[in-house]
Amino acid sequence: MTPHAANPAPLILNVDDREGPRYVKSRILHRGEYSVIEAATGHSALSLVRQHAPVLVLLAARLPDISGLEVCRLLKADPQTAHTLVLLTSPGLAQSRQRVEALNCGADGYLVEPAEPEEVLSSIQALLRLRGAEDAYHRTSRALHEHEDMFRQVAESLADVVWILDPAEPRLLFASPSLATLCGHKPEQLTQEPRRCLERVAPADRARVEAAFASMLGDGRLDIEFRLARPDGELRDIRARAFPVRGAEGQPGDDRTPPLRIAGTCQDVTLQNRAGRALHDEERRKDQFLAMLAHELRNPLAPLRSAADLLQQLSPSREDMFRARDIIGRQLHHLTRLVDELLDISRFNQGRITLREDLVELRTALNTAVEAVRPTMDACGHTLRLSLPEQPLPVRGDLVRLAQIFSNLLQNAAAYTPAGGQIVVDASLEDGAANTAPDAASGARVTVRVRDNGAGLSEALQRQLFDPLAARDDGTQPEPPRSAIQQDGPGIGLTLVQKLVRLHGGTIRADSPGPGQGSTFTVTLPVEPWQKWHPGSGRTAPHRGVPRRIMVVDDNPDALEAMMMTLQTLGHTVVTAADGPSALARATDARPEVVLLDLGMPAMDGFETARRLRALPEMRGATLVALTGFGQPEDRRRALEAGFDQHLVKPADLDALTRLLDALSADHS
Repeated sequence: MTPHAANPAPLILNVDDREGPRYVKSRILHRGEYSVIEAATGHSALSLVRQHAPVLVLLAARLPDISGLEVCRLLKADPQTAHTLVLLTSPGLAQSRQRVEALNCGADGYLVEPAEPEEVLSSIQALLRLRGAEDAYHRTSRALHEHEDMFRQVAESLADVVWILDPAEPRLLFASPSLATLCGHKPEQLTQEPRRCLERVAPADRARVEAAFASMLGDGRLDIEFRLARPDGELRDIRARAFPVRGAEGQPGDDRTPPLRIAGTCQDVTLQNRAGRALHDEERRKDQFLAMLAHELRNPLAPLRSAADLLQQLSPSREDMFRARDIIGRQLHHLTRLVDELLDISRFNQGRITLREDLVELRTALNTAVEAVRPTMDACGHTLRLSLPEQPLPVRGDLVRLAQIFSNLLQNAAAYTPAGGQIVVDASLEDGAANTAPDAASGARVTVRVRDNGAGLSEALQRQLFDPLAARDDGTQPEPPRSAIQQDGPGIGLTLVQKLVRLHGGTIRADSPGPGQGSTFTVTLPVEPWQKWHPGSGRTAPHRGVPRRIMVVDDNPDALEAMMMTLQTLGHTVVTAADGPSALARATDARPEVVLLDLGMPAMDGFETARRLRALPEMRGATLVALTGFGQPEDRRRALEAGFDQHLVKPADLDALTRLLDALSADHS
């Protein structure tokens, strides 16, 4: 396709009833590379314009049927042909009146004949250029209106406020309707007085926002966050941002040129800020939990280490050995329960704590707590005095949790008492309790006081002591109370201590004369009726059941040896294996009745080992027990699905292991 075919020449209608002049004008038009059609009358001209839509009509003023002026008027009056250019021609000297009359009829130009060819072509080209400029202007205006309408629809559909400001006046040229909703003023008020938006800015932020607004009028830039009171009084967090729109002479990044316009947004970031604060609080709670976990695990580990050091002496006395044995037993039981509870993170985060309902001699809980904090007391040079009544202190509750309560209170006292301080724990029966027969029916309660001569508490701190995460009226967080930060971590926390005390049906309060004058924490618990109290007579002898052939598989040599010694003491025949392949090799000859199998072994884990053991003919009927540190319900389900008969959590409780072997004997009897 040639360029000429791709862009056809403009079509011009040449109208003249005189054949000679019409021929000359057509030749001139052809020489100017225009396409030409001709007409000799006014009516035929009107018909050809409607039929072919020429870009221009070269129209003679005198025609045989109707005048050229009438043809021009009819063309301009018809919407279908009104856009057609008309160049009116008249022979002879044209008077001003004739020119005015022609232009009034809608003619776009007037030419006196005879005219030079260059004049004719120049006049036509000038009209076509003018029409091209008009068309371009209309296209641009239409596109601008379309874009403006699109921008308006988008801006009005956004939750954020979009605005455009004339900084010279200043006044708003555009603002989405949400601005009026946010500020509570009518749109026309804000358009003329944009500063009225500042009236609802929180008083604490107003001076800062006004200064930022004044600076924005100069450089067009704004990025600020503040609080705004909505018409209903609710405070919302708003982030306002703006950027300059400069004229043609301005260059991007040139702040020296004053902005022609300023465009900006106002975004309600209340929910984002709340989510950010919640995430921050969650991170802080996680850190507190991890610190609490480390601290609570260290509490029983300290007396365990002290007992181990005692046993490692060259010649410990028999009395020391028995004392160390009792400490290890109590603290190991405490540590096992503590790990089980602390690793259940979701229960702590959701505030769901379950208690064991046992009859507890409160002396035992207090002694356990004292043992846990004894290393800390000794390191700080504190003197600890324990004063307990002669009669029993039976309460209904959870021994581990009760020990945690008093261990935490003692840790706090040690941490906030200067070196060489005095700490006293005393207990008493109150509210009508008999001297030797405490009875809950008579309202008997036991009161335990933990007193120190340390840092003390201010009145404000006493009010928020059991709610350290409570926010002040201004929305900020309070300083951590005396129990929130300790030398080795936050401990279980006084908030949780209060929950545990309440779960036991008791109360806790803190008293202090003031800073530097020491503190007293008082815990009051209901006493269990003495008729239900049957304290144990002493340590029972290990239960011996039917001797069994048992294989123990564990990659931890110490765990393997300890379990072997325990089972052999109970009269069982024990075979050990340090990994899965060794277990498979020894199972054929040993033919164990029970296999205690660790799951987390290298090379071949417990699941694969169990599967291969099940495939051995010699292992038919054997009981496979998963012995693992993974104790969640999902871990138990997975072990049972893998073919294990039982699931025990490390460290395995001797009573639980004995019950398992007894149940096996009953099944085979």
